[in-house]
Amino acid sequence: MKNNPTMLAAYLEHSQMNGQYWFSRKEVIETLHISDDAFKLSSYRLSRKHALKRIRGDFFIIVPPEHRAIQSLPANWFIDAFMKHHQRPYYVSLLSAAALHGAAHQQPMVFQVITDKPMRPIVVGRVRLEFHHKKEIKSHFYQPMKTVTGTMNVSTSEMTAFDLIKYMSASGQVSHVATVLCELVESLNPDKLAELVKSNDIETAVAQRLGYLLDSLQLPIDILPLKEALNQRKVVRRLLVASSEQPVINYNAQWHIAINETVEPDEL
Repeated sequence: MKNNPTMLAAYLEHSQMNGQYWFSRKEVIETLHISDDAFKLSSYRLSRKHALKRIRGDFFIIVPPEHRAIQSLPANWFIDAFMKHHQRPYYVSLLSAAALHGAAHQQPMVFQVITDKPMRPIVVGRVRLEFHHKKEIKSHFYQPMKTVTGTMNVSTSEMTAFDLIKYMSASGQVSHVATVLCELVESLNPDKLAELVKSNDIETAVAQRLGYLLDSLQLPIDILPLKEALNQRKVVRRLLVASSEQPVINYNAQWHIAINETVEPDEL
């Protein structure tokens, strides 16, 4: 069949009318009965108009006119379809998840995702996706959250809090993490924090650091369940900020935290 750019354009229009803003190259080639070369030419022409963008591999997104200024869809429109296409477990995490839970004092500049293996960042137009990984992604780490195009996995408030500590370098300085916790605390359940520790889903050092911050910031949350969960483990002295080269300035015996950074959250 001869190459006809309008065929692909019509396919994209039909997909949008049905609420689907993504496709795979294989899917289009098989549906339209066109050659790979014909697809490449048509998609190139449309991509120059910012009507579509290739995310990675053969996964493409359709960019409607209202989003062409940023040359991409918002990440939350396609992240679920993208991760399912690559058959990878995931959840939206860290500052992106915190913002979705109401801790939006400072909007994150990147869309942060946790999956089970390393993935390179993705930049498409003005949208940047950043991936972090942990060995195992369990279903109770996240909850479904509605998006314009369906749903996506978002870490629970409690897992978000622990992940902000675990991936502190990606969450900003410790003072920024403290600022986020001041807003996130309203949605934290003390028993659920403790349960994640009891089920061995959280490293001891991460639980210590979170407990110390919640305690030292005098946030309105019962920290006793978390403390009791930690008492069931062997707790040793840990630096507040593991990556910092600053000297220890104080020591908190309750949480066994050597304080090597001053914590100064923003005023909210």
